[in-house]
Amino acid sequence: MFFIVGSARSGTTLMRIVLNAHSEIAVPPESRFVVELYDGTDEVPVDETLNALAAHPRFKTWDLSIDAVRERLGDRSRAGYGEVMTAAYRAYAESRGKSRWGDKTPRYIERIPLLAKLFPHARFIQIVRDGRNVALSYGDVPFGPKTVARAAALWANRVATGMAAGRALGPQRYLEVLYEDLVTDPEPQLKGICDFIGAPFEPEMLEYHHLSREEVLGRAARYNPRVTEKPIAEVRSWAEQMPAREIEVFEAVAGDVLSQLGYPRRYPNPRPWARAVGQVGRLPWPRGLRRSLARRRR
Repeated sequence: MFFIVGSARSGTTLMRIVLNAHSEIAVPPESRFVVELYDGTDEVPVDETLNALAAHPRFKTWDLSIDAVRERLGDRSRAGYGEVMTAAYRAYAESRGKSRWGDKTPRYIERIPLLAKLFPHARFIQIVRDGRNVALSYGDVPFGPKTVARAAALWANRVATGMAAGRALGPQRYLEVLYEDLVTDPEPQLKGICDFIGAPFEPEMLEYHHLSREEVLGRAARYNPRVTEKPIAEVRSWAEQMPAREIEVFEAVAGDVLSQLGYPRRYPNPRPWARAVGQVGRLPWPRGLRRSLARRRR
């Protein structure tokens, strides 16, 4: 099993549908319930846990009968929590004629240690995208941070948290993939990912925009309108679309993480005013990033 994680707006939806184009791999819509239903008990009553799973709104998006999950647990009255969750993924994959399964839930980037314990053989793929382009992307959606400083802080915290927890697991269980590399030259990146999860590379994965278009839920398609198109180079450019002032503020907040990942910085030493704005801008001020970005696009 593998988990696709990352800061929101970083390409995790793209990775999900690319992998779903593989003849052996099934990645369902975001789960969230793996963490939300876990109460710290490693051995759980099967029926009670399945009832809670069936009622979870995220499980309902899987379009999967809870009976199919129950069948894979036999007549056991108790089982390990990880086993029950694994039965759900297995049932989902089998319902689609697949033999391998994974998960794509970006926010699990903050729960890698727990997931690594619940699924001792699971592997983790973190999709990383230049945080300045992530900040621009938040301007297209009604959720997420509404100032550059808050976008920078959220991106830096999640990416750094994922890197620390993932790298602690070692290269056998954790892989970082740069979104920019994935969209610019997808084939070698996908070959590396397939090798990491132990699946053969299939050229058909590059045709995901034809083969797994139906895997994108309505909400995901609405907020990721290009995700079902053929792989293209980066569609945003912070260097061209982001005002210099906002770039400096972003780098004042998240510059260390940008440098750690090898992204170039325009302001290696942000001025005091930018650092001050970065601190104040993390507060929920009314002036929104989305509104300013909307004006800029017009």
